[in-house]
Amino acid sequence: MRLAWVVEGAKPFAPPQGLTHVTPTTSLALPDRIERATGRAAGGITFVTGGKPDQSSWAELHSDARAMAAALQSEGVMPGDHVALLGVTSRSFVTALQATWLAGACAVVLPLPFRMTDIAEFISQTRQRIQSADAKLVLIARDFAAFIERHHLDPPFAVLETFVQDAGNPTSEAFNAPKISLDSLAILQFTSGSTSDPKGVMLPHAQVGANLDAISIAAQVDVDNDVCVSWLPLYHDMGLIGMLTLPMTTGMNLVLGAPSDFMSNPSSWVQWMSDYRGTATAGPNFSYALAARAMRRMSGLDLSRWRIALNGAEPVDPATVAAFVEAGAPHGLDPRAVFPAFGMAETCIA
Repeated sequence: MRLAWVVEGAKPFAPPQGLTHVTPTTSLALPDRIERATGRAAGGITFVTGGKPDQSSWAELHSDARAMAAALQSEGVMPGDHVALLGVTSRSFVTALQATWLAGACAVVLPLPFRMTDIAEFISQTRQRIQSADAKLVLIARDFAAFIERHHLDPPFAVLETFVQDAGNPTSEAFNAPKISLDSLAILQFTSGSTSDPKGVMLPHAQVGANLDAISIAAQVDVDNDVCVSWLPLYHDMGLIGMLTLPMTTGMNLVLGAPSDFMSNPSSWVQWMSDYRGTATAGPNFSYALAARAMRRMSGLDLSRWRIALNGAEPVDPATVAAFVEAGAPHGLDPRAVFPAFGMAETCIA
């Protein structure tokens, strides 16, 4: 099935000739898309959290994810179960996310606290989400495990970084790929709660896949040449689906940092875009204001390949956009790269 947007009097969109674009494959669940993407030798992910690059091909990460999926299966996780994930952006976290999908389970990515001073409220909200998500297992990064004490009504907890070892060190060959229905849940995405209490939105593989295909076509994704760069939180749909799952399921290159990296040093975002020849990224309006301020002080940047700068998740301020474009011009930024964006969890994102 080929996706198209029809405007009265306009022809359906077709990707430009010459691009290695992604053919819509709505009939594929996320694990099938991931398997297909690992066949691309060139694509990979570079973790830049903490300022220490850690590069891996998608095939290497996939092998680790298969071993973790085997560990999930040894702990009784079956297709249709829900696995809650709590941790900062890291290789182990991304591996666990993919492993959850490979095992046929639904991923529930839990929000992190804005400030550690809010720890009591964070613990309360996390426990509430775990219970409302009907999680079969909770994988918690070591840094957060000490804060959340397991209650007798909670599902089993496991430390993310040692989970495979604790489960008996299964290998990728021990993984038994289950048959996954397109109607089964891929993601339980909590809404932001900006207008009411957060709600868990149920996103099946079919809908997430259709949305990924639509993004690929609308953004004219070229998997051989595009490089995504992101610091967005993985518990938010823009970061989880648009900036992580899209590269993971297409084999496109991804440079992935953490929100804390950007907030502690806003110039890191545009520096990554320059160093890794980034072509596509996204962020809320305030991040472009900070990026503009940083670019005015920086030199030696090459932003000439930056072709998509999505501005969304909060109201878009034209003055902020104008300031960003002006600050980027000396570094080769094309002003046509900037796009206002709107998305919501209930529609997978875009």
